[in-house]
Amino acid sequence: MHIKKSNSKGFTLIELLIVIIIIGILAAIAFVAYSGSQNRAKKADAQATLSQVKSKLGEYNADKSSYPADKAAVVTYLQSAEGGNNTALGTKLGNAGYEYEATGCTGTAPDVICTGFELRALGTLFGGGATIEVTN
Repeated sequence: MHIKKSNSKGFTLIELLIVIIIIGILAAIAFVAYSGSQNRAKKADAQATLSQVKSKLGEYNADKSSYPADKAAVVTYLQSAEGGNNTALGTKLGNAGYEYEATGCTGTAPDVICTGFELRALGTLFGGGATIEVTN
């Protein structure tokens, strides 16, 4: 009885499965690291947006001795010549992920005087997490 020796070169099914599992694990680790980096970048962008808007609101207050009464007024101001024609910042603030609330308001429209504000970036903007809040 003659037994033929197989000289076929290749990988066994077990070897292929092990390689596929290892590649899957490495891909999962890379995905988690990438997602975390994206979320940190989005959070930094939200913080920068809040800082820029706070600065512009300081200019608004210096000119008018009051803060805008609502978010729409802030967006309009940012996009106006008086606010520096900053349409990108105004559009970003106009997103649903940002909230603006005037505080200490007295008077009736159109003569409302507001002495403060609360500006928030919701966690949904940067993958969850705590809301970032800025006040004057």
